[in-house]
Amino acid sequence: MCPSPQPAPGWPLPLPKVEHYIFPGSRLETAVASPVILRVDPKGYYLYWTYQSKEMEFLDITSIRDTRFGKFAKIPKSQKLRDVFNMDFPDNHFLLKTLTVVSGPDMVDLTFHNFVSYKENVGKDWAEDVLALAKHPLTTNAPRSTFLDKILVKLKMQLTPEGKIPVKNVCHLAKGKVSSSPPAAHSPNSHSHERTTWLRMMESGTV
Repeated sequence: MCPSPQPAPGWPLPLPKVEHYIFPGSRLETAVASPVILRVDPKGYYLYWTYQSKEMEFLDITSIRDTRFGKFAKIPKSQKLRDVFNMDFPDNHFLLKTLTVVSGPDMVDLTFHNFVSYKENVGKDWAEDVLALAKHPLTTNAPRSTFLDKILVKLKMQLTPEGKIPVKNVCHLAKGKVSSSPPAAHSPNSHSHERTTWLRMMESGTV
C-alpha cells in the first residue's frame, strides 16, 4: 500500500475572513448616481449591492481582478455627476470616499464598478478586504461542493416578501449552472452526477 501523501506545510489554509460591515453610498453610472448598500455575503462568495427599490445586483468574487480606492479609483467624467459631488471645489474630499471594483473573465475584457461612500476612508478597507478574498487560494481552488453552495447562497439572498425562493430564480440559475458546473469544477464527465445532486438537494428541502 502506498503511503498517504503528506500535506504541504501550512495546509489547510485558513478560510478567508469576511468582515461584517456595509458600504452605504452610491453606485456611479455613466451620468447617474444610484443610492445603494454594498455588502459581501457571510461566506465570501459574492459582492452585491441593493438599490432603494430592493433590486439586487451580484458580482462573483472570483471574477474580481482588482480593487482601487482614493486617487487610483475611477472618477466621474460627466459634468452632471461632478456637480452633484462638488468635485470642482478646491476643498472637496471626494477621492477619500471612492471605491472601484474591476471585474471580468480575463485582464482584457474588464468592467469597472464605481462607488462613492457617505464617509471618508471607507473604501480603503473595502478595497483591501475584497481583493484579499478574490486572490485567496481557497477562492480560486474551491472543491466541487462549493459551486452548489454558491448557488444556494445566491438563491437564499433573493427571497420573496413571504420568505420563499422564487421559482424563476431557481430556473434561471439551474439553466446555466447545470451545464457549466462540471467543467468549472474540473469534472468534465459528470453532467448527470451534478444534475442528480442538485435535484436531490432541492427534493430534500435544502433549498
